[in-house]
Amino acid sequence: MPHRVEISTKKVGLAPGHAVFTGERRLESAQISWVRYRLDAVERGDAPTAADIPLPDPTGTNTLWVNVDGLHDVELVKAVGERFGMHPLSIEDVVSVAGRPVAETYDDSVFTTLKMLMLSEDGSVLSDHTSIVFGPGWVLSFQETPGDVFGNLRRRIGDPTARVRARGADYLWYALVDSVVDHYALVLSTIGARIEELEEEVWGEDPGRDLALRAQDARHQLLLVRRAVRPLREQLGLLTGDCPALITAQTEPYLSDLETHLAHHSDSIDHLRDTITSLLEAHVSILTMRANEVMRVLTVVASIFIPMTFVASVYGMNFVYMPELGHPWGYEITWAVMLGSGISMLVYFWRKHWL
Repeated sequence: MPHRVEISTKKVGLAPGHAVFTGERRLESAQISWVRYRLDAVERGDAPTAADIPLPDPTGTNTLWVNVDGLHDVELVKAVGERFGMHPLSIEDVVSVAGRPVAETYDDSVFTTLKMLMLSEDGSVLSDHTSIVFGPGWVLSFQETPGDVFGNLRRRIGDPTARVRARGADYLWYALVDSVVDHYALVLSTIGARIEELEEEVWGEDPGRDLALRAQDARHQLLLVRRAVRPLREQLGLLTGDCPALITAQTEPYLSDLETHLAHHSDSIDHLRDTITSLLEAHVSILTMRANEVMRVLTVVASIFIPMTFVASVYGMNFVYMPELGHPWGYEITWAVMLGSGISMLVYFWRKHWL
Protein backbone atom coordinates (compact mmCIF):
# COMPACT_ATOMS: atom_id res chain seq x y z
CA MET A 1 0.00 0.00 0.00
CA PRO A 2 1.29 3.52 -0.74
CA HIS A 3 2.28 5.66 2.21
CA ARG A 4 0.15 8.75 2.57
CA VAL A 5 0.64 11.87 4.65
CA GLU A 6 -2.50 12.28 6.73
CA ILE A 7 -3.69 15.83 7.31
CA SER A 8 -6.07 16.34 10.23
CA THR A 9 -9.05 18.65 9.76
CA LYS A 10 -10.25 18.47 13.37
CA LYS A 11 -8.99 21.97 14.16
CA VAL A 12 -10.45 23.71 11.13
CA GLY A 13 -12.54 26.70 12.19
CA LEU A 14 -11.47 26.63 15.87
CA ALA A 15 -9.96 29.60 17.68
CA PRO A 16 -6.17 29.67 18.27
CA GLY A 17 -5.22 28.00 21.53
CA HIS A 18 -8.13 25.54 21.41
CA ALA A 19 -6.63 22.17 22.33
CA VAL A 20 -7.85 19.27 20.16
CA PHE A 21 -6.22 15.85 20.00
CA THR A 22 -5.49 15.11 16.33
CA GLY A 23 -3.97 11.63 16.58
CA GLU A 24 -5.07 8.07 17.26
CA ARG A 25 -5.62 6.86 20.80
CA ARG A 26 -2.81 4.44 21.72
CA LEU A 27 -3.42 4.12 25.46
CA GLU A 28 -6.47 3.19 27.53
CA SER A 29 -5.87 5.80 30.23
CA ALA A 30 -3.34 8.58 30.67
CA GLN A 31 -0.64 8.24 33.31
CA ILE A 32 1.34 10.83 35.28
CA SER A 33 4.69 10.13 36.90
CA TRP A 34 7.09 12.55 38.54
CA VAL A 35 10.67 12.73 39.78
CA ARG A 36 11.96 15.38 42.16
CA TYR A 37 15.65 15.53 42.89
CA ARG A 38 18.43 17.61 44.30
CA LEU A 39 22.12 16.92 44.76
CA ASP A 40 21.65 14.62 47.77
CA ALA A 41 18.16 13.12 47.29
CA VAL A 42 15.72 11.73 44.73
CA GLU A 43 11.96 11.24 45.09
CA ARG A 44 9.69 9.42 42.63
CA GLY A 45 5.97 8.92 42.47
CA ASP A 46 2.76 8.73 40.43
CA ALA A 47 -0.08 11.25 40.41
CA PRO A 48 -3.69 10.12 39.75
CA THR A 49 -4.68 13.68 38.84
CA ALA A 50 -3.00 16.96 38.00
CA ALA A 51 -3.81 18.28 41.49
CA ASP A 52 -1.70 15.49 43.03
CA ILE A 53 1.48 16.60 41.26
CA PRO A 54 3.99 18.22 43.65
CA LEU A 55 4.53 21.90 43.08
CA PRO A 56 7.99 23.10 42.05
CA ASP A 57 10.33 24.43 44.71
CA PRO A 58 10.27 28.24 44.56
CA THR A 59 13.81 28.39 46.03
CA GLY A 60 15.25 26.44 43.14
CA THR A 61 16.82 23.80 45.40
CA ASN A 62 14.88 20.92 43.80
CA THR A 63 14.21 20.10 40.17
CA LEU A 64 10.85 18.55 39.35
CA TRP A 65 10.27 16.41 36.25
CA VAL A 66 6.67 15.47 35.44
CA ASN A 67 5.94 13.02 32.62
CA VAL A 68 2.48 12.52 31.09
CA ASP A 69 1.74 9.46 28.93
CA GLY A 70 -1.43 9.66 26.83
CA LEU A 71 -2.16 12.78 24.79
CA HIS A 72 -5.71 11.65 24.03
CA ASP A 73 -6.80 12.88 27.49
CA VAL A 74 -6.93 16.53 26.51
CA GLU A 75 -8.51 17.64 29.79
CA LEU A 76 -5.69 16.06 31.79
CA VAL A 77 -3.06 17.64 29.55
CA LYS A 78 -4.73 21.03 29.98
CA ALA A 79 -4.94 20.59 33.75
CA VAL A 80 -1.23 19.73 34.01
CA GLY A 81 -0.26 22.59 31.71
CA GLU A 82 -2.39 25.14 33.57
CA ARG A 83 -0.98 23.96 36.91
CA PHE A 84 2.47 25.00 35.69
CA GLY A 85 1.35 28.11 33.81
CA MET A 86 1.84 26.84 30.25
CA HIS A 87 0.67 29.13 27.47
CA PRO A 88 -2.58 27.98 25.73
CA LEU A 89 -0.76 27.84 22.39
CA SER A 90 1.76 25.42 23.91
CA ILE A 91 -1.00 23.19 25.23
CA GLU A 92 -2.55 23.23 21.76
CA ASP A 93 0.77 22.09 20.23
CA VAL A 94 1.10 19.29 22.79
CA VAL A 95 -2.04 17.51 21.55
CA SER A 96 -1.57 18.41 17.86
CA VAL A 97 0.10 15.14 16.95
CA ALA A 98 0.44 16.02 13.26
CA GLY A 99 2.33 19.24 14.01
CA ARG A 100 5.95 19.74 13.07
CA PRO A 101 8.73 20.19 15.66
CA VAL A 102 8.76 23.71 17.12
CA ALA A 103 10.64 25.66 19.78
CA GLU A 104 8.96 28.64 21.45
CA THR A 105 10.11 30.99 24.17
CA TYR A 106 7.64 32.54 26.61
CA ASP A 107 8.17 34.86 29.57
CA ASP A 108 8.50 32.08 32.15
CA SER A 109 9.02 28.91 30.06
CA VAL A 110 10.68 27.39 27.00
CA PHE A 111 8.54 24.99 24.96
CA THR A 112 9.71 22.39 22.44
CA THR A 113 7.83 19.71 20.59
CA LEU A 114 9.61 17.03 18.59
CA LYS A 115 9.24 13.53 17.17
CA MET A 116 10.61 10.70 19.30
CA LEU A 117 11.69 7.89 16.96
CA MET A 118 11.95 4.29 18.11
CA LEU A 119 12.37 0.92 16.42
CA SER A 120 9.67 -1.74 16.54
CA GLU A 121 10.36 -5.47 16.81
CA ASP A 122 10.30 -5.86 13.02
CA GLY A 123 12.75 -2.97 12.56
CA SER A 124 10.28 -0.35 11.33
CA VAL A 125 10.42 3.21 12.65
CA LEU A 126 7.79 4.33 15.16
CA SER A 127 7.16 8.04 15.70
CA ASP A 128 5.85 9.45 18.99
CA HIS A 129 4.78 13.08 19.22
CA THR A 130 6.65 14.40 22.28
CA SER A 131 6.59 17.82 23.93
CA ILE A 132 9.07 19.09 26.51
CA VAL A 133 8.65 22.38 28.35
CA PHE A 134 10.55 23.80 31.29
CA GLY A 135 10.39 26.74 33.65
CA PRO A 136 12.11 27.71 36.90
CA GLY A 137 12.67 24.47 38.77
CA TRP A 138 10.36 22.25 36.68
CA VAL A 139 10.22 20.26 33.46
CA LEU A 140 7.15 18.72 31.81
CA SER A 141 7.23 16.01 29.15
CA PHE A 142 4.19 14.76 27.24
CA GLN A 143 4.16 11.53 25.19
CA GLU A 144 1.61 9.49 23.27
CA THR A 145 2.69 6.15 24.77
CA PRO A 146 4.64 5.03 27.88
CA GLY A 147 7.62 3.63 25.95
CA ASP A 148 10.37 6.22 25.47
CA VAL A 149 14.13 6.72 25.11
CA PHE A 150 14.66 8.30 28.53
CA GLY A 151 15.69 5.13 30.36
CA ASN A 152 19.38 6.06 30.57
CA LEU A 153 18.50 9.56 31.78
CA ARG A 154 16.32 8.13 34.55
CA ARG A 155 19.23 5.96 35.67
CA ARG A 156 21.58 8.96 35.62
CA ILE A 157 19.18 10.89 37.81
CA GLY A 158 19.51 8.08 40.35
CA ASP A 159 23.31 8.46 40.33
CA PRO A 160 24.48 11.07 42.90
CA THR A 161 27.63 11.74 40.86
CA ALA A 162 25.81 12.43 37.59
CA ARG A 163 26.02 15.93 36.13
CA VAL A 164 22.24 16.22 35.86
CA ARG A 165 21.89 16.02 39.65
CA ALA A 166 23.93 19.19 40.08
CA ARG A 167 22.26 21.19 37.33
CA GLY A 168 18.88 22.87 37.05
CA ALA A 169 15.75 22.44 34.98
CA ASP A 170 17.33 23.85 31.84
CA TYR A 171 19.95 21.09 31.80
CA LEU A 172 17.29 18.42 32.38
CA TRP A 173 15.34 19.84 29.43
CA TYR A 174 18.49 19.67 27.31
CA ALA A 175 19.18 16.09 28.48
CA LEU A 176 15.67 15.01 27.44
CA VAL A 177 16.02 16.56 23.99
CA ASP A 178 19.52 15.11 23.67
CA SER A 179 18.21 11.62 24.45
CA VAL A 180 15.74 11.91 21.57
CA VAL A 181 18.40 13.25 19.19
CA ASP A 182 20.89 10.53 20.15
CA HIS A 183 18.27 7.90 19.34
CA TYR A 184 18.00 9.36 15.83
CA ALA A 185 21.55 8.05 15.28
CA LEU A 186 20.45 4.52 16.20
CA VAL A 187 17.48 4.71 13.83
CA LEU A 188 19.65 6.04 10.99
CA SER A 189 22.23 3.33 11.63
CA THR A 190 19.55 0.64 11.37
CA ILE A 191 18.16 2.10 8.15
CA GLY A 192 21.70 2.42 6.77
CA ALA A 193 22.44 -1.26 7.51
CA ARG A 194 19.22 -2.23 5.75
CA ILE A 195 20.17 -0.16 2.70
CA GLU A 196 23.63 -1.77 2.60
CA GLU A 197 21.99 -5.22 2.54
CA LEU A 198 19.79 -4.10 -0.34
CA GLU A 199 22.83 -2.74 -2.17
CA GLU A 200 24.65 -6.06 -1.84
CA GLU A 201 21.54 -7.86 -3.04
CA VAL A 202 21.26 -5.60 -6.11
CA TRP A 203 24.73 -6.63 -7.28
CA GLY A 204 24.17 -10.26 -6.37
CA GLU A 205 23.23 -12.99 -8.80
CA ASP A 206 19.60 -13.37 -7.76
CA PRO A 207 18.02 -10.22 -6.23
CA GLY A 208 14.61 -10.71 -4.66
CA ARG A 209 11.52 -9.86 -6.64
CA ASP A 210 10.38 -7.49 -3.86
CA LEU A 211 13.68 -5.59 -3.69
CA ALA A 212 12.17 -2.41 -5.14
CA LEU A 213 9.33 -2.53 -2.58
CA ARG A 214 11.79 -2.97 0.28
CA ALA A 215 13.88 -0.09 -1.01
CA GLN A 216 10.78 2.11 -1.17
CA ASP A 217 9.92 1.12 2.40
CA ALA A 218 13.42 2.12 3.52
CA ARG A 219 12.94 5.44 1.73
CA HIS A 220 9.67 5.96 3.60
CA GLN A 221 11.36 5.22 6.94
CA LEU A 222 14.09 7.69 6.03
CA LEU A 223 11.46 10.30 5.22
CA LEU A 224 10.03 9.92 8.75
CA VAL A 225 13.48 10.64 10.19
CA ARG A 226 13.91 13.61 7.86
CA ARG A 227 10.61 15.13 9.02
CA ALA A 228 11.83 14.81 12.59
CA VAL A 229 15.38 16.11 12.13
CA ARG A 230 15.15 19.04 9.70
CA PRO A 231 12.50 21.15 11.49
CA LEU A 232 14.03 20.46 14.92
CA ARG A 233 17.41 21.61 13.68
CA GLU A 234 15.88 24.85 12.40
CA GLN A 235 13.98 25.52 15.62
CA LEU A 236 16.88 24.80 17.95
CA GLY A 237 19.01 27.04 15.76
CA LEU A 238 16.67 29.89 16.67
CA LEU A 239 17.21 29.18 20.38
CA THR A 240 21.00 29.06 20.08
CA GLY A 241 20.98 32.26 18.04
CA ASP A 242 19.01 34.15 20.69
CA CYS A 243 19.38 32.06 23.84
CA PRO A 244 16.51 32.59 26.33
CA ALA A 245 17.29 33.88 29.80
CA LEU A 246 16.02 30.65 31.35
CA ILE A 247 18.91 28.74 29.74
CA THR A 248 22.02 29.27 31.84
CA ALA A 249 25.53 29.88 30.54
CA GLN A 250 26.46 26.35 31.68
CA THR A 251 23.84 24.75 29.44
CA GLU A 252 24.17 27.02 26.40
CA PRO A 253 27.27 25.29 24.94
CA TYR A 254 25.43 21.96 25.02
CA LEU A 255 22.75 23.39 22.73
CA SER A 256 25.37 24.18 20.11
CA ASP A 257 26.64 20.62 20.37
CA LEU A 258 23.06 19.39 19.96
CA GLU A 259 22.69 21.45 16.80
CA THR A 260 25.92 19.93 15.48
CA HIS A 261 24.54 16.42 16.03
CA LEU A 262 21.38 17.32 14.15
CA ALA A 263 23.46 18.72 11.27
CA HIS A 264 25.37 15.42 11.13
CA HIS A 265 22.10 13.47 11.11
CA SER A 266 20.83 15.70 8.31
CA ASP A 267 23.93 14.94 6.23
CA SER A 268 23.47 11.22 6.89
CA ILE A 269 19.86 11.44 5.69
CA ASP A 270 20.97 13.11 2.44
CA HIS A 271 23.63 10.45 1.91
CA LEU A 272 21.24 7.56 2.55
CA ARG A 273 18.59 9.11 0.34
CA ASP A 274 21.09 9.41 -2.53
CA THR A 275 22.17 5.82 -1.90
CA ILE A 276 18.58 4.56 -2.20
CA THR A 277 18.09 6.53 -5.42
CA SER A 278 21.30 5.10 -6.90
CA LEU A 279 20.33 1.63 -5.69
CA LEU A 280 16.96 1.75 -7.43
CA GLU A 281 18.51 3.13 -10.63
CA ALA A 282 21.14 0.37 -10.60
CA HIS A 283 18.44 -2.24 -9.97
CA VAL A 284 16.42 -1.03 -12.95
CA SER A 285 19.53 -0.92 -15.14
CA ILE A 286 20.53 -4.46 -14.19
CA LEU A 287 17.03 -5.75 -14.85
CA THR A 288 17.04 -4.01 -18.22
CA MET A 289 20.46 -5.46 -19.11
CA ARG A 290 19.33 -8.96 -18.16
CA ALA A 291 16.13 -8.56 -20.15
CA ASN A 292 18.15 -7.34 -23.15
CA GLU A 293 20.45 -10.35 -22.80
CA VAL A 294 17.50 -12.71 -22.84
CA MET A 295 15.96 -10.91 -25.81
CA ARG A 296 19.29 -11.05 -27.67
CA VAL A 297 19.53 -14.82 -27.22
CA LEU A 298 15.92 -15.30 -28.23
CA THR A 299 16.43 -13.11 -31.29
CA VAL A 300 19.48 -15.13 -32.36
CA VAL A 301 17.61 -18.40 -31.92
CA ALA A 302 14.62 -17.05 -33.84
CA SER A 303 16.89 -15.76 -36.64
CA ILE A 304 18.50 -19.19 -37.01
CA PHE A 305 15.16 -20.91 -37.36
CA ILE A 306 13.67 -18.38 -39.81
CA PRO A 307 15.29 -19.89 -42.98
CA MET A 308 14.56 -23.40 -41.70
CA THR A 309 10.94 -22.48 -41.17
CA PHE A 310 10.80 -20.97 -44.66
CA VAL A 311 12.12 -24.13 -46.32
CA ALA A 312 9.85 -26.37 -44.26
CA SER A 313 6.80 -24.23 -44.99
CA VAL A 314 7.46 -24.15 -48.74
CA TYR A 315 7.84 -27.92 -49.03
CA GLY A 316 5.00 -28.49 -46.64
CA MET A 317 2.47 -27.04 -49.07
CA ASN A 318 -0.07 -29.52 -50.44
CA PHE A 319 0.37 -28.86 -54.16
CA VAL A 320 0.45 -31.83 -56.49
CA TYR A 321 2.98 -30.40 -58.95
CA MET A 322 6.06 -29.01 -57.19
CA PRO A 323 9.74 -29.27 -58.28
CA GLU A 324 11.95 -31.74 -56.44
CA LEU A 325 8.98 -33.59 -54.91
CA GLY A 326 9.90 -36.67 -56.85
CA HIS A 327 13.67 -36.36 -56.42
CA PRO A 328 15.09 -39.47 -54.72
CA TRP A 329 17.36 -37.33 -52.49
CA GLY A 330 14.82 -34.52 -51.87
CA TYR A 331 14.37 -35.24 -48.18
CA GLU A 332 18.12 -35.34 -47.50
CA ILE A 333 18.77 -32.23 -49.58
CA THR A 334 16.10 -30.29 -47.68
CA TRP A 335 17.68 -31.20 -44.34
CA ALA A 336 21.13 -30.29 -45.65
CA VAL A 337 19.90 -26.86 -46.77
CA MET A 338 18.19 -26.15 -43.46
CA LEU A 339 21.11 -27.32 -41.29
CA GLY A 340 23.62 -25.55 -43.52
CA SER A 341 21.79 -22.25 -43.25
CA GLY A 342 21.51 -22.64 -39.47
CA ILE A 343 25.20 -23.45 -39.04
CA SER A 344 26.21 -20.61 -41.37
CA MET A 345 24.18 -18.14 -39.29
CA LEU A 346 25.69 -19.48 -36.03
CA VAL A 347 29.20 -18.92 -37.42
CA TYR A 348 28.25 -15.43 -38.59
CA PHE A 349 26.76 -14.46 -35.20
CA TRP A 350 29.81 -15.86 -33.43
CA ARG A 351 32.18 -13.78 -35.55
CA LYS A 352 30.06 -10.70 -34.86
CA HIS A 353 30.31 -11.46 -31.10
CA TRP A 354 26.56 -11.64 -30.83
CA LEU A 355 26.76 -14.95 -29.00
